[in-house]
Amino acid sequence: MDEIGIDIDVKDYADENEYVDQNEYVKQNDEKSRNVPESVENMNYKAKTTYIGISPDGSIVATFNLLKSLITIKKIAKNEEYDMGPKEIVTIPVEMNKFFDSNFFDSKSFFDKKPQNILGWSLAVSDIIDEDLGFVAISCITEDDMNPKGIDNADLILIVFDLIKQALQRFIKVFIHYCLVIFFILYILFVSLPIPWSVTLLCLVVLINLFYLIRLCTSYYITNRGDVDQFRLPWISSKGMTRIYKFSFSDEYNPSVHAYINGHVRLGGIINFLKDSKHSLKNCAILVCTNYIKIQKIIIKLKGGSKVSEEVAFLLPENLFEELKGIKDAKRNWDYLLKSSHQEFLMVDTNYNKQIHNIELYNVNTAQLVNVFHRNRNNSLTSKNNEPGAFAISTDSRLLAYSYRDNIITLYLMESGIEIVSKKIDNISKIKYLEFIEKDKKLLIVEDVKEGDVKFHVWLLSGCLNDYFDISRENIDSSYNISILSNYNTITKANGKVVFCNDMDDNGQFEVVREINIERTTFGENDIVTDEYEYISRDLEPWNVNGSTFRGRFLNNDKRYLLIIGQNSIQLWKSKSLNFIDFNNFKDFDNSDLIYILINDDLETEKKSDAKFQIDDDMTTIISHACKSLAYLHKHDSNINKEKRQKFVGGITNIIKDFIDRYPDNWKLMEVQYPLMAYLIYSRSFSLIKHILFENETLHRPQSKYVSYPHYVDLKLYGDFDDDHSSKSGSLEDNVTNDLELALNFDEDQDSVMLAYLLEYYSENAMNHYGWMINVTKILSKLPTDYSKSLFYKPCFGGIKSNFLNKRFKSLSDSLNLKVHLPVTWLIEAKSLNFFKYKTIRNEELPNIYVVPFSFSTFDNNSKVEKHSEKGFISNFLNWLRKLLFPHSFDILSEKEFSPFLQIKNVDSFFDVPVIETFLTSRWPETKIYWMVPLVLYAIFLYLFSILSEIYLDDSTETDKYSARNLITVIIFYYVGIYLLLIEFMQILKYGMEYYYNIFNVFDMCSFICGLVVFTFIFAKSFNENNGINNEGIVILITITTLILWIEVLLWLRLFTGLATYIYIFGSIIVKIIPFFVFFIVLTISFGHSMYVLFRHPTLLDLGASPQTFTLFDGTQNLTLTGQPPNNPFDTIWDAILSAYNWGTTDLSNFSYWPLKLFGFAGNVIIVLILLNMIIALMSDTFTKAKEDGNLGIMMFRNELIYDYERLDNPLLSSKSIINNSLYICFNRDSDSMKSWIEKCDKIKETTLYSWFNESVDKDIIVYDKVHIKEWYARISGDENQELATDNDDLWF
Repeated sequence: MDEIGIDIDVKDYADENEYVDQNEYVKQNDEKSRNVPESVENMNYKAKTTYIGISPDGSIVATFNLLKSLITIKKIAKNEEYDMGPKEIVTIPVEMNKFFDSNFFDSKSFFDKKPQNILGWSLAVSDIIDEDLGFVAISCITEDDMNPKGIDNADLILIVFDLIKQALQRFIKVFIHYCLVIFFILYILFVSLPIPWSVTLLCLVVLINLFYLIRLCTSYYITNRGDVDQFRLPWISSKGMTRIYKFSFSDEYNPSVHAYINGHVRLGGIINFLKDSKHSLKNCAILVCTNYIKIQKIIIKLKGGSKVSEEVAFLLPENLFEELKGIKDAKRNWDYLLKSSHQEFLMVDTNYNKQIHNIELYNVNTAQLVNVFHRNRNNSLTSKNNEPGAFAISTDSRLLAYSYRDNIITLYLMESGIEIVSKKIDNISKIKYLEFIEKDKKLLIVEDVKEGDVKFHVWLLSGCLNDYFDISRENIDSSYNISILSNYNTITKANGKVVFCNDMDDNGQFEVVREINIERTTFGENDIVTDEYEYISRDLEPWNVNGSTFRGRFLNNDKRYLLIIGQNSIQLWKSKSLNFIDFNNFKDFDNSDLIYILINDDLETEKKSDAKFQIDDDMTTIISHACKSLAYLHKHDSNINKEKRQKFVGGITNIIKDFIDRYPDNWKLMEVQYPLMAYLIYSRSFSLIKHILFENETLHRPQSKYVSYPHYVDLKLYGDFDDDHSSKSGSLEDNVTNDLELALNFDEDQDSVMLAYLLEYYSENAMNHYGWMINVTKILSKLPTDYSKSLFYKPCFGGIKSNFLNKRFKSLSDSLNLKVHLPVTWLIEAKSLNFFKYKTIRNEELPNIYVVPFSFSTFDNNSKVEKHSEKGFISNFLNWLRKLLFPHSFDILSEKEFSPFLQIKNVDSFFDVPVIETFLTSRWPETKIYWMVPLVLYAIFLYLFSILSEIYLDDSTETDKYSARNLITVIIFYYVGIYLLLIEFMQILKYGMEYYYNIFNVFDMCSFICGLVVFTFIFAKSFNENNGINNEGIVILITITTLILWIEVLLWLRLFTGLATYIYIFGSIIVKIIPFFVFFIVLTISFGHSMYVLFRHPTLLDLGASPQTFTLFDGTQNLTLTGQPPNNPFDTIWDAILSAYNWGTTDLSNFSYWPLKLFGFAGNVIIVLILLNMIIALMSDTFTKAKEDGNLGIMMFRNELIYDYERLDNPLLSSKSIINNSLYICFNRDSDSMKSWIEKCDKIKETTLYSWFNESVDKDIIVYDKVHIKEWYARISGDENQELATDNDDLWF
């Protein structure tokens, strides 16, 4: 084993175990103490002498030995990317008292003096970063790092200063992106408005910002005490320190010259190098230091002399912080954090005294919650004495193994959080340690024995029957040092390698366990020579057109089992009676059970006469081969007689069904390792799929990608599928990645029942955990409408009761019917203003908090990261300038990169579904902020149109129309108008003719064009009065344009929920009363036209109106005056219609023609009395319904804007936003607001998605021998003497 050493003179040291008297320690280690530097003897010591660390990829192990003052780095595996260099040993002398010296490395000291109360040390080593260079880090941990004192003494002035600094940084960031808009606003304030108005508005803006700061400071004091304590912690100076050294395995490496790095971190804690760096810089390593105070990410760059810089820091998850706060002991807190962290993962397992039994797992690298895992409630009956459970994560981060440190292990799928299986091991008392080994094929279990000893156990995860083994010392490979494995004090692990170290040993010896060889019984033929018999029959291989000769022999001369080797199949049959009499006694399904079959065109080696039949992994091999054989039979369906094919299908189905019924837990393990459901879907095994999904416990687990299955390549999954059944848009391999997509691909005729089965199964189980819907989310937009209508009214779409450990949420404004919250599913940044945005939901509200049953981690524009970060300054500046001066362009993104709800084309039909409203509300805040900029620009456009129209239409010579100020204002007007017009043109380019289908889009376009064109006429006329432009026409155009522009303002105000509601109510009322208006207009026209005809011939009807007469007394006599004859109100057809419309004010008293009087009375009754009351009643009823339609209109509007926003190349739309970082969305469930959805849900709650399908498979064609088949399971598992299980028993669990 190649190694290098880094020699360190240890001057000051204290360890992590119990303190012992220094003199007693030296007395017990007299010989060792002679080599200890003098300054070491002045310190109190603990018993531990060696620390150990392993690189993330498991290729390097580092040990730090105190007494020998030595860091030793050993290669234990090859690095897949770099050649780590030749063998070499290097020592670097470092005086430990300079570890805390202010002159060390010519940089500022971490301490002005040596720290007190040192708790211990932590060691970490990185992978090879570049060529053959890597880093090793040592962290000094003090008691104040794990249980700080004096939180109340944090510098409040410094805290307020930092908060103000952050507020200013945010303002500058906003200013950089929107400086042009801000300039326009300021220009209008100071140029176009009077000075008093400008000053008043500016003062108002300043007051608003002061109010924001005051509210911020107030939030600090009104927050509960626990929040304040955690918020203050990052401002407390750490007493610990972390130093980083550079190492290399090359010959050129000189430790005394190259090992030192100009940098250190004033922080002590548990340190780890991260495996997968998400940092944009190359040739760097990320070190994470975790303590009670915070989680600090540290960037170490190779470029420029290996510089160290602190990146971002995070607070501990709240529940973990509260747990540590309750312990109040530094050493126990250190131990708790050690057991809660592994590589980049941090586990929160603190709620065993509460009703909710969950585990939360965070990824420190991404600062995101990985998932929530439901813990078995039976496991929470025992006390852990403030100790987290033991957990392990597979090397591919696919599986999580967890134990409550009793004798039960639970396996989970990481991507969904769903439990796979729980295994109780009776001969284990307490599990101490877990780790996946041998490419995640095995789980190593370390048992803590009461006497202080340990035992080793192995669990095979393939799903085989014989899956558990005790590993005694005699069974451990002789290459391992048994004394180290049995007497270790420290364990570390990475990438499937477990390192055991005796930290009490001066030599720092360790042992790496990569594999544990287990002797397993392989079922198959032995060396006993058996007679062969030749069968000539097509019944044994009905899928082959040409008959062939079959070789048959009794397996190892055991007449219970007959092995048949055919042209392209291997079959094993078991007699239904005790034994076969002879070869001729075999009558296939009539007197035998098919217990193994593999049909494959590539069985050349198995057909050789000297080839032995072997089954390596007992029932795992049998079941996977059975599923492959079903796929083969379907693939060659056209060549097989239906009756003969059904026999084999029935026989294979019975193999699988019987195993599932007897060993459901083994099936669960098999199905997460092998894509078995894919074969069943492809082979159209309807009855078997239904049996797995609905006739047993939850056996099937969804996984998002076939390529994530460990044995995906071994099975050659897509190679077993027929190209003729490929996806409608390409090959299956290119378009199908999981079981649900495969079923959707076969959504034709009766095959569509498989899709219905899966959707029903997932939606039912989703009420227990959100993870069941991970694949449903991806295909929502592809589902046929009939499926969507039924699926969206399943109970899970009304939300799932929240059971998050963290009760802190970000509440969103602009909610419609349902109040929406975002649970804090990310690590909160330390010293951040955002801390006070997250409020704790009161206990009385928690029962009404529900969760949308989808995870949004994979859809939230994770690809939208600023791509210009690695470009030069000029490129970044030009990119910023482009985005500043022009509207943001649309990114070229596929539909898969959007949230599934935005991909649904007919989403308008499902806006009453609670989860859709909740989703749109969650996406709205960022969208609204973005579209507020065009709204402000439009307000500027309207304002400038108004004042510029007045200026350039004014004939007064006192106004200087062509002053620099006015011309600049004109330029701004044209720029803003063209900017808004470009937004519309970009939408036209993106959506094509679909853009014109929306009348609001057309109105937007018309308003901008009208404003620009009309002002252009005005501006042109101001230069030449005789240019032919009519003044009257200009005024009319301005009038109409002004009205259009103000209507457009109303449309823009839809961004605000309150105003949008009334706008859509108005629009909804107009739409609903249009039929009445049509009726009213037709009726009015009919009366008007009738009266026009009547008054058209007055001389024929004696319809002349008598002129009015007046009597005037002049003092001597009465004078009679005769007025003009009254005008005919129905003189023309248009006058007649208008008079009919104003029937109540039309005076017919001057006409004495009695039919006209009768006609007038009828008009008054019908038009004035009846129609007026009709419209009053109609409006009252319509308003109530219009409120519901108003909410529908708002959601449709938001859906359009959100869809546009998430397509934009927008620098503010990044993965760092709160919305995009939210893994889940919660809401307050309001039964009144959800009334419509609940009613529809109740109507179809008893109807399954597959109720239309009438299964016609004859299950009685093949009957399995339920009694005698038990001995087959005993034999295949390698223990024929064991007690046979009953039908529902499990041989092993």
